[in-house]
Amino acid sequence: MIEAMEVLLKHWGEQLRSNGEVGGMGSPMATIMEWGGCAPRGTPGSRIIMGAGAGPDAVAQEVGAALSEIARQNGRGERLQQLAVLRYGYDPAPTWASQMHELGYVSKAKQTYYDLVHSLHVRLFEVLAERKDARKWLTAGRGVLPQSLLKVASKLRRAG
Repeated sequence: MIEAMEVLLKHWGEQLRSNGEVGGMGSPMATIMEWGGCAPRGTPGSRIIMGAGAGPDAVAQEVGAALSEIARQNGRGERLQQLAVLRYGYDPAPTWASQMHELGYVSKAKQTYYDLVHSLHVRLFEVLAERKDARKWLTAGRGVLPQSLLKVASKLRRAG
């Protein structure tokens, strides 16, 4: 196992459990309907909305995007993404044997499970590194490369 990937995936799972995959704020119309007018106010002053339905943080979103990219690659990638959901998305996590059963593996060897977890960590590390390199290229500084693809696209649109 790669410890850094384990920490990232645990954080992703905790964010997934507490905030879901996407954020969402309450509908003002639903509040009016529920309370028959304006909802009663709490204490005066500003409030921190993070953690109250605002969605997962940027790190968890990046891990989620990388897991989705892994799942789109092939059947093994789908299983690795399912393993991530099973292992990190539930609290408490199912036993390793039930996770193997859910994934469709018939092997009862614990080492096979840990090999799968290691494969997930390696693949996630590779995809996160690829995404980081792609983002670095997209926002390259002054020099030979364009500052961003958006800038290039807007110049092409004006020229065409």
